[in-house]
Amino acid sequence: MLPVPGDLPVDDGWSYEVDWAGVRLLADVDQGELTLRTAEGEDVTARFPEFAGLVDAVADGLLDGEAVMIDGGSPSGDALGERLHTEDAGRARALARERPAVFMVYDVVRLYGVPLDPRPLEERRAVLSRLDLSRATRIQISPAYDDGPALLSGVVAQRLSGVIAKRRGTPYRSGDSGGDWVRVDPTLAAGPPRPTLTRTPVQSPVPAQAAPQTPAPSRRPRHARRERAPQHDTLF
Repeated sequence: MLPVPGDLPVDDGWSYEVDWAGVRLLADVDQGELTLRTAEGEDVTARFPEFAGLVDAVADGLLDGEAVMIDGGSPSGDALGERLHTEDAGRARALARERPAVFMVYDVVRLYGVPLDPRPLEERRAVLSRLDLSRATRIQISPAYDDGPALLSGVVAQRLSGVIAKRRGTPYRSGDSGGDWVRVDPTLAAGPPRPTLTRTPVQSPVPAQAAPQTPAPSRRPRHARRERAPQHDTLF
């Protein structure tokens, strides 16, 4: 789902996340093999070897998120440029050791053969929150917030890119979100930020350093696979 630009919607029907200003990625783990593709469909698996540990946490799934790199304590699009233009796998591994990226996950489209895209946003987020990603040190779940104005104030205070508002109760759809996901640019948001809310706990996405792992061979991602009984019933 691709967010559309707009003003911050404020009511109980919305959930809010930080816009990490990263590179949108679909991470497909199929039979223990990881493939990373951009929103345009380009295979960039070899360019982010530090995400290979995802296969240790999720044996079969399709996750939506962003690759994020940090410069001076804040996400930096410029820092991602060299990685995205690196064609040599050895060079990508060296860059991952010097300056590893973080995969901020905010949605799950398929898990253990079960398509989750028809389910509402809050159900998909609940499944995502129950995943144990502790064995994948460069993978984090992007936090969701209930108070959009407070998050926007925190984003402004920390000079982050913006806020993504997501309508509750909506399924996951490929392509345009139709206004169910809204990207809010803090420089265009109406009115000044509320000074009493600038302490919103928007934390740096950088976890402890970890050595990158060699990525698994890439396979073409599958949006939905033949449904079978899930291996982890408690996730659903």
